[in-house]
Amino acid sequence: MVPTKVRYINTDWKHKDVAPKIGSKESRREHTAYQDVLIEDARPHLENGKIGLEQTGFTLTNNRTQCNNFRDEDLISRVYLPEMQDLICRLTGAKAAYHYGFLVRTEKPIDFNDGYARFVHCDYNVKRIVGMSHDVLRGNGVDPDKSDTFAWFNTWQPFDHPAINNPLAFIDNSSLADDDVIDYFYTGRGRDSLVAAPVYNPSHRWFYFPEMQLDEVIVLKQMDQRPDRVIYCPHTSFDNPNGGENYPPRRSIETRVVAVF
Repeated sequence: MVPTKVRYINTDWKHKDVAPKIGSKESRREHTAYQDVLIEDARPHLENGKIGLEQTGFTLTNNRTQCNNFRDEDLISRVYLPEMQDLICRLTGAKAAYHYGFLVRTEKPIDFNDGYARFVHCDYNVKRIVGMSHDVLRGNGVDPDKSDTFAWFNTWQPFDHPAINNPLAFIDNSSLADDDVIDYFYTGRGRDSLVAAPVYNPSHRWFYFPEMQLDEVIVLKQMDQRPDRVIYCPHTSFDNPNGGENYPPRRSIETRVVAVF
């Protein structure tokens, strides 16, 4: 168990008729607060078959990428994104997958949006899944079929060196009550997008994969319209007390992938 603190959206928002807006350090400080949590090593549970996209909302798999420069956006688009689309199809049985975007995070962010995640959140809101999915398909020259259903996934992979400082942590969906998740608006980079995030509940069970290697990939469920499926896997980075100045800063790439069923 790793003891640490993570920021949650303030619980009082659960009882309001409006949703908070977060898109800067100032609004994050205003609308979130630190909570003490214990984060478990997910690796033993994965080996015992107790971790999975439809059990916990997350899993770990492997990808020995052919992308040798994660500072080259054209190379990422040509090489890495297709790898992630293929990976999602293999993991989920989707008939097709399309990328929505990617983020490269390092110790030197350009702005608030490129920095390590600093509060517990989901990437999207399932209320918007049909419209967003149709937009992505049409953007790829595909006409949506009325019989199609969609699920969105986030992939997360370190590069340059193993991820020890500021690793990614996630809530086990089986410990997440439906009414723990509320709406909020992400306002970074001039947007005003409806997304979702949980408020604090001491019942939440936290996990991470220690010392992730360069060929390891976390896959997180971000929203799913299929019935009786995990919908969300809230997540954030955290200050790892087992890290520190003796280890290099974390560098990682995350992609957002729409799977079609």
